[in-house]
Amino acid sequence: MKAIRTTVAAAALLVFAALGANAQAPAAGRTPTPAPRPAASAPAAGAQGSAIAEGKFAIVDTDAFQDPKDGIARLVSAAAQVDREFKPRRDEIQQLQAKYEALAKQIQDTQKVADQKALAALADQADTLKTDIEQKQAAGQKALDKRVKELTDPIYQDIGQALQAFAKSRGISVVFDISKMQGVVMLVNPAGVDITDAFIADYNQRNPAATASTAPATPGRP
Repeated sequence: MKAIRTTVAAAALLVFAALGANAQAPAAGRTPTPAPRPAASAPAAGAQGSAIAEGKFAIVDTDAFQDPKDGIARLVSAAAQVDREFKPRRDEIQQLQAKYEALAKQIQDTQKVADQKALAALADQADTLKTDIEQKQAAGQKALDKRVKELTDPIYQDIGQALQAFAKSRGISVVFDISKMQGVVMLVNPAGVDITDAFIADYNQRNPAATASTAPATPGRP
């Protein structure tokens, strides 16, 4: 009789079930929830520009761009769109997982008293179901990665251009992305050089979430 490996199937489900949350961090290699940062002060626009210009360099935390509450609205909107589109896939896998777990429990509870041929048939059914779950999980991950790229690549390209213009207009020569330099840079007084919050506010004002890229939606099911 084929072995029932509930943990393998459960792991396959959990990876894909988490995609909805991960989608809210659309680009690969990016962390959805940024590490805590000291809050940047919010002086008047002119004063802030002058303070930053004195140093000719600044820091930005690009991980914060994806924060659901305080991040860039277009990225947050794109993440929500992906989550909606892929909910049918997640729901389907969860339903299949429930069936698999019920079969596994039935086999375990009756293995000492049930007919061995009947148990073997149930085991075959469970193995087939497990394979189906894993295939759907893999296909879902691939489709999700593609969809996230479709929606967020144009936004990130625009953000890069906007950040360059934002820094240039304030006399900043160099901007360091501290999300990529953890453990390398030690900040003594980040409030004077951290432009993350100011840039996010400026970008959101100029680019409301409604202007987010809307590539053709990928169907929730293959």
